[in-house]
Amino acid sequence: MKEEKFQFGQYSNENHTYYDENNEEYESFLQQTAPLIGYIVHDFNKLDESLNNAIWQIISDRTDEIGALITYKMNFSAKVDLFNRIIKSMEIGCDNEIPILNELIEKLKRCATLRNAVVHAEWYNMNEKGYTFVKLNFEKNGLKQHYWQFTPESLGKIVDLINETYFLFDTYYEQKDDLLSS
Repeated sequence: MKEEKFQFGQYSNENHTYYDENNEEYESFLQQTAPLIGYIVHDFNKLDESLNNAIWQIISDRTDEIGALITYKMNFSAKVDLFNRIIKSMEIGCDNEIPILNELIEKLKRCATLRNAVVHAEWYNMNEKGYTFVKLNFEKNGLKQHYWQFTPESLGKIVDLINETYFLFDTYYEQKDDLLSS
């Protein structure tokens, strides 16, 4: 997925074009991408649930309630951080590591970044090259507008990454069980 940054102008809309909803090219783009955006939302929720379950299981193997009380108001990034800290502490206590952990944590973070970009993108604010406004950032040269070029292919890759990360939990559970049984 390509990204472009533009200096924030006098007005926020200087760097994007507003497409007429009757524009055939824009309509075609929406028809191709809207279902993929839906899959990203759906599959990310499944990933979030897996993360919750992994945390809750570590906190108590007798009930999910205690873990749910801890995580119910946490955002995804905070849960990833909590999960990582709990597992790192377990690794220290066992004097061994779960080999897949770093990859799992990095992919969880990447999934969160991509999901947030897709969900919060201003889909009606695109420039002439098909770049969609995603976020503002204050950088050393001032306020920058970030645009990402979402395509059906790049959105499909996000869906694939989310599902790949979801299935990494299977490997994590196997390796965690090995760690605790050694």
